[in-house]
Amino acid sequence: MTLSTRNDYKIIAKNFSYLSVMRAINIGFKFFLVAYLIRVLGTQSYGLITWLDSIIQFFLMFINFGFNIYAAKYIVDNNHNPKKLNEITSSIYIIKSLLFLLSLVIVYTISFTSDFYDYSTIFILFIFCGVGEVLFPVWYFQGKENLKPATIIVFISRLLLVLSTLYFVTTNSNTFEYVLILVLSSFCMGILGLRYILRNYKVRLILVSYKRLVAYVKEAIPFFFGRFLALVFNFGTIYLIGKFCALDDVAGFDVCLKVIMACIIPFEMLQQAVFPTISRTKDKNLLKKLVIASIVFGLIIAIVVFSFATNILAVFGGQNTMEYISVLKTLTILAPFVALTFILGSCSLVAFGYYREYNISLIGTSIVYILAIIILYLFDSLSFWNLIYLRVFGDVLMCFVRLYYSFKMRIIK
Repeated sequence: MTLSTRNDYKIIAKNFSYLSVMRAINIGFKFFLVAYLIRVLGTQSYGLITWLDSIIQFFLMFINFGFNIYAAKYIVDNNHNPKKLNEITSSIYIIKSLLFLLSLVIVYTISFTSDFYDYSTIFILFIFCGVGEVLFPVWYFQGKENLKPATIIVFISRLLLVLSTLYFVTTNSNTFEYVLILVLSSFCMGILGLRYILRNYKVRLILVSYKRLVAYVKEAIPFFFGRFLALVFNFGTIYLIGKFCALDDVAGFDVCLKVIMACIIPFEMLQQAVFPTISRTKDKNLLKKLVIASIVFGLIIAIVVFSFATNILAVFGGQNTMEYISVLKTLTILAPFVALTFILGSCSLVAFGYYREYNISLIGTSIVYILAIIILYLFDSLSFWNLIYLRVFGDVLMCFVRLYYSFKMRIIK
């Protein structure tokens, strides 16, 4: 092993360790909140929060506009050019700020439609989580391959969220208070992140020409559309369950899905930690090891969760969610496929420059999913279980599309 390779592995190990801590903080606090909120607010109110959040997530993705994936590569490629880094950072902040203002106007407008009128105040408040999305520069920390400060900032903001929730959210009438606390926590994370890069990386926010802003938007558009449509699998399913089924079903499905996604978070962290290194080195041997590991450990996770589904739901969802045990067991199918999908996305297709193929995997499978939804709607078959089966099918299809392109482009042999 060469000195350069050893240094690359050290960088990966350091980034992965901080990502692990960051995700552990997020997961631990999130599951604690889920268990607490379901018991205090009840499945109906928790289901409402989750349903409204499923819609807001589309706007947050619109605000991010694909930069949380692609902008790290900008930072890597211009790491020793302070002037260019100032331009990149300023451009992203300007674009995301404008997108937030547009999102705020849209949310305010649709909040008075029949679907949201009864919850308009909470719905409008929810969109202010977008301020944190605008400000927190996770893409800058990833590009600099320094995730320690991001980890500390996430811990502080999540701790604030949990402690405030325990103090202020004590009855089933505190739904508004919880959303307000969530927004303030997001504010805190964003402000601390911006302050850090301004002070420690000497970043200067500057005015950027309209021409340059348009150029950055054009480069990010494919990633935006891909990620935006990919949200259909997670949050689109939650929205449809709330719209055509019941808010209690939203709560049950959300808890089950969070369990599965929490189990495969290490693979998401791994691809984030390894992405800058593989983008720089194009190390196919490292990629092959990641692919094998994702399949093996994904299968192990699926078997464990399936075997202990009853115990897991009892802990995280309480007795109110025990009727959804079969849902959790069905969703275990996702574990190996989603784990592999993470690796085949950023670390394979994007890292080796196959952006078109990466976006086809997202956009193509999302279109198939949407067409299936339309067919089910026309035949009056948008049932709870059909939506779950379709959710599983969508992720499996995406995995196979990415695997096909990885072999076709000879990234994996």
